[in-house]
Amino acid sequence: MKHPVYSEMQPQLIKTLGLYQVAGGLVGIIIIVWGIFKNGTFSLQVLLMYLLVILFFAYSIYAGICCLYNKKNALQVSLINQLLQLFSFAVMGYAFKYASGIYLSIGIDFTDSYDFSVGAGISSFTFNFNIETERLEIEINLIALALILWIDRLIKKTKVKAEVKAINTIGNTQV
Repeated sequence: MKHPVYSEMQPQLIKTLGLYQVAGGLVGIIIIVWGIFKNGTFSLQVLLMYLLVILFFAYSIYAGICCLYNKKNALQVSLINQLLQLFSFAVMGYAFKYASGIYLSIGIDFTDSYDFSVGAGISSFTFNFNIETERLEIEINLIALALILWIDRLIKKTKVKAEVKAINTIGNTQV
């Protein structure tokens, strides 16, 4: 279902967000598929892990399609997609990093001392389980943060416009 208020609010920017999310998801899936064939190891556990990664990138594509087709839940789905990309971490052998599209991150590595880092790239996914147990670091994706703030502002504007529209229709009912 199309959302009438979205069509009034920066429709080209929402479509651009959609294209960005679709492109990021497609690039991520291409990288993963390339990694599957490059790795050559096809155990059930490895294939399930690849499937999990592909699902993350598929969600980004879904969020982008929602934006492109002006769906009612487009901004909420996109917000969730960006929240998943906001933080990366590595602690006690577990690590998680997901970026669909361009990322620019700043972080701190506490492993040996306080090392500050800056990173940039395109569509990345890391999930470690019981590897590098001494590693301790956290990163924040600045692109995802900016998109989260922008999407949140649009969601608030959408709610206000919908409320104003509902109030305006109260006196205009035909009997």
